[in-house]
Amino acid sequence: MQNNYYFIRALSLELSKQIIGLEIATIFSQNKNELLIGLIDNDNPETEFWIRATFTPELTTLSFPQTFARAKRNSIDLFESVIGKKITSIRQFNNERAFGIELEGEHKENHTLLFKLFGSRSNIVLFSPSEEDKNTQEIEAIFQHKLQADWEIIYDDLDRSIEQEKEDFIENGIKITFPTFGKDVLKYLDNRVTDTENKNLYWQETEKLISYFDKIEELDFYVFLKKNDVKLSILNPTEFIKDAQILHKTNGVLEACNLFYMEFSRRYYLHKEKNAALKAIEKRHRQTKNYIDKTLKKIEKVENTMRYEEFGHILMANLHAVEPRSKSVELFDFYKNEQITIPLKDHLTPQKNAELFYRKGKNQKLEIDNLYQNLEKKEEQLKTLESQLQDIENFESLKEMRKYLKTNKIKVSNLQENEPDELPFKVFEYQDFQILVGKNSKNNDLLTQKFAYKEDLWLHARGVAGSHVVIKYRAGKPFPKSVIEKAASLAAYYSKRKTDSLCPVIVTPKKYVRKPKGAALGAVVVEREDVVMVEPKGFEG
Repeated sequence: MQNNYYFIRALSLELSKQIIGLEIATIFSQNKNELLIGLIDNDNPETEFWIRATFTPELTTLSFPQTFARAKRNSIDLFESVIGKKITSIRQFNNERAFGIELEGEHKENHTLLFKLFGSRSNIVLFSPSEEDKNTQEIEAIFQHKLQADWEIIYDDLDRSIEQEKEDFIENGIKITFPTFGKDVLKYLDNRVTDTENKNLYWQETEKLISYFDKIEELDFYVFLKKNDVKLSILNPTEFIKDAQILHKTNGVLEACNLFYMEFSRRYYLHKEKNAALKAIEKRHRQTKNYIDKTLKKIEKVENTMRYEEFGHILMANLHAVEPRSKSVELFDFYKNEQITIPLKDHLTPQKNAELFYRKGKNQKLEIDNLYQNLEKKEEQLKTLESQLQDIENFESLKEMRKYLKTNKIKVSNLQENEPDELPFKVFEYQDFQILVGKNSKNNDLLTQKFAYKEDLWLHARGVAGSHVVIKYRAGKPFPKSVIEKAASLAAYYSKRKTDSLCPVIVTPKKYVRKPKGAALGAVVVEREDVVMVEPKGFEG
């Protein structure tokens, strides 16, 4: 229920108490499905507040870590136009699973970060003042680019007015009158009402529930297990979910979010990584067992045909009976008390043939010894793998399991799927400025159209095909000449002029770069430009 309207309403109210007056210090992503927002209090620099938005297929939630260490690689700054702006208010939309963090800059210009918490369609949308009318806001950027329909959101139209009186309920039913309830709340109501066909009785329970939801300060929140899945509820789950196991109960909505995130991550990733580890070890177990079975069969086969030394003894005892240049000879086998035909090399003497059988017999013994040694090692390995399978099955801590895997040098491919995804661009840091370089024409489009903002600086080798290059804007800081020259060298290096001694490079604010309708991938029009001459160079730090 972390995406339920009544939970979100309680969350936005608590956030308004916690973060109004704080300033946005950083917004970045180091995973395509996760956004981090760091807030600070200028009057108390040691105070920090973090918002983590997680929008994965498995988990959609907000959480609030006490602190967060940004990765040195594979992270990208986003929504940079609101860095340094102060939070003035939080707007909770009526009957909608969305709220806006409203901001004001030094020049009284207003921006808003809209948190649209629609389950698998959740997103964060940045609204900024319209260039035509500073009193209205238009969408500047969105976090989840796959949700292209979000570009059509109109901020002031998000409130939903719904008639929710008894007569509306009687006429339209519970789902139409209270679309904000969701299936868990409806299930709770069904369990409370003995006769669901009795609308008066159902309405009485609905009124009680609405009254409970409206006492936001008194709400309890539950993190619980439903079978093996971690869930969050604003209602006591034991009252409407069979076999629900409560893990945590709290009256703090931010704490509930953090406990839910912690329990989900711990159990989900433990289960995921445990299964991956077990699968990898089971594969090695099968391979080892197959090797043992094949080795046993080979030993049996070799031992059953292991007669080279005996052939040598029989030949040496009957040298006088062997005709020169014979290809075979029939002699009495005194080991088995029967006649036997022994193959011979016709160019060798009987004695040399016997010596050849002795050498083969010696090699055969070595082969058998080697097979037994390998068999012993594989049997020990099989025992170790069986022990590891048992150990991993018993782990309840992800941290301890990872330590065990590392200590025992157990390699598991694609083990940690929660690690940050690699950014789609080449990313360089120079003098505290971030430089992004496109990798191909489609990638150039993505960089320029979706990841670059109007305040960023855009560069491209003049007159030839090449990568789009963007220097990300830092609030209140002009672009140093050295940074522009470094980015220009990269633009020249990642172009068709790579081998030239000097290359002209276009430098312009991104707001002067536009893509004509129907233009090819990577094709843009630059309306205003400066040109610098630089030597094409790769990044050297």
